[in-house]
Amino acid sequence: MDIAARIAALYQQIEQIFSEGEVAAPNTWISSFVVPKPGGKHYTYYRLMEAAPKSRSSGKKKAAKMKRYLGVRKSPKYKRAQAAIARRNQIQIITRRIKQLELLALKEEEQKATATSAHSAVSGGYPTEFITQPPLTNQPTVWQWQQLQQELSRLKEYTQQLVEALNQERRFREAMIQEIIRLKAAVGR
Repeated sequence: MDIAARIAALYQQIEQIFSEGEVAAPNTWISSFVVPKPGGKHYTYYRLMEAAPKSRSSGKKKAAKMKRYLGVRKSPKYKRAQAAIARRNQIQIITRRIKQLELLALKEEEQKATATSAHSAVSGGYPTEFITQPPLTNQPTVWQWQQLQQELSRLKEYTQQLVEALNQERRFREAMIQEIIRLKAAVGR
């Protein structure tokens, strides 16, 4: 299997992972905290954390902020967050592998170019074969086109996910507005 085919297969794996469910954002993790209760019992709860950007205005640096409360280990929220982080980690591993293969492909192309120029032996001061000059513009290779197509597909899917999330938010806000109107009407009676 050539490098372009392996890269295309890895992008298909990434698409498959995205289709399996939510993918956690970068720099997010699950954190636990323990709450002691009367009688000596301790309960462990979980929350989804994300790295907070460094504040330039103040000298203090926030290490993390809570993104979402997840509850106990058996809760569906916790399990979904754990699965989303696992999917994100898989995608990161595959992305690193793709970058390694891209570097390998570039090295192979450079070696082929070097080998081509080295094979044109000079006999009597004249080259035995024509030396081709590289094109003046950078033309994408087949595997680069495949990579761009895969990236476009991923971005399209991500955009669809964002649109769906925005639509859900809009429906929620509309429901809240209707509820507020209903409550105002009930109070005004």
